[in-house]
Amino acid sequence: MSDTYILGPARIALGDGSLTHGRIAVERGRIARILSEDGHSDLQPPDGALVAPGLIDVHTNGADEFLFNRDQGNAVEVASRAYARQGATGYLAGIMTAPWESMMHAAAEVSEAANELVEKGDPIGARCLGIHFEGPFLNPKFRRVHRGEWILPATMERAQEMVEACRGALVLVTMAPEADGVDEVARFFYDQGIVCSAGHTAAHYREGMLAIGLGFRTVTHAFNAMPPLDHRDPSILAAFIQESRTTVQLICDGYHVSPPMVDLLYRTLHDRLVLTTDNMPPAGSGYRIEGGVVRAEDGTIAGSALLMDQAVRNLMAYADIPFETAIVSATRSPARLLNLDRELGTIEAGKRADLSVWSDEYQVLATIVGGLPVFGGAHLYWPSKASA
Repeated sequence: MSDTYILGPARIALGDGSLTHGRIAVERGRIARILSEDGHSDLQPPDGALVAPGLIDVHTNGADEFLFNRDQGNAVEVASRAYARQGATGYLAGIMTAPWESMMHAAAEVSEAANELVEKGDPIGARCLGIHFEGPFLNPKFRRVHRGEWILPATMERAQEMVEACRGALVLVTMAPEADGVDEVARFFYDQGIVCSAGHTAAHYREGMLAIGLGFRTVTHAFNAMPPLDHRDPSILAAFIQESRTTVQLICDGYHVSPPMVDLLYRTLHDRLVLTTDNMPPAGSGYRIEGGVVRAEDGTIAGSALLMDQAVRNLMAYADIPFETAIVSATRSPARLLNLDRELGTIEAGKRADLSVWSDEYQVLATIVGGLPVFGGAHLYWPSKASA
């Protein structure tokens, strides 16, 4: 189909917390304008449907049975199709701590595969928006499933090699702010426009404020792989909650963080909360899904089985907020975190037509990337001439 049409009428969650009713004019893959409900439509969602921006996951390790570390470039197409089924139009490919050369090779292969999909033209699913390195500059005491022998001190040489391996696609790096060499490396990444995230860290409040001063702008998987938010000696999380320049990433599965704490975190942060999945396909005999999370053989939580659309529904339930409010933490908030909010995250004239279509029961019906349906196109239909 064409990437120029009028979609609607439908309820439209704009991505800024508000809800309107109308139609969306799409021209050459971008949002041209929002129209009133009445008038001609080329493409109609079912009755009662909602249209929202496409979801964005900034922390995922793969999809289905494919891991970016292990399957590298082969995982990109699988992840793109899988994320489209969740209503997501973008994601970062996460490279976890591994032998250094293996990490660099995986990053290069993922970047190349993502570029090849772009060069082919019409999208097949969600876009890979870049690379997220989770490690290897971590605190061994909070390494969790990241193997200790692969954790390294940060150096400028390694930082530059990371940038070069990603071929311009390095977007996010999770580091422990207190790890050796991170001060200099964080400043380097900040100057390069690469987002630094605090994670797998033993840092407390004071170190957190210092990290923010160095350019850290977000924290990875709140409450997990860090000290508890103690009332006498608060962890690094307190600094990122308090500082208005930052965001906090949350795995909203109800297991990594209990529902009451999700509610408390949302009440404090509102649109500074970023929903992520930390999705870890249970690939290999050493991992299993148990109790809603993915665990290693010794029982350590390795990641989540969460999907992005479920994260939105969970936030709605745990924080008792409507869809148009919850969707912000999966659309505009991650777009701002990645400095992509001029292109993505809200339904506004001039932005990419990256959209998700939901039923009145908040199930994903269709996903549109660059104006083209990449999932659930059968749920969108061309009105008859009589109804048009």
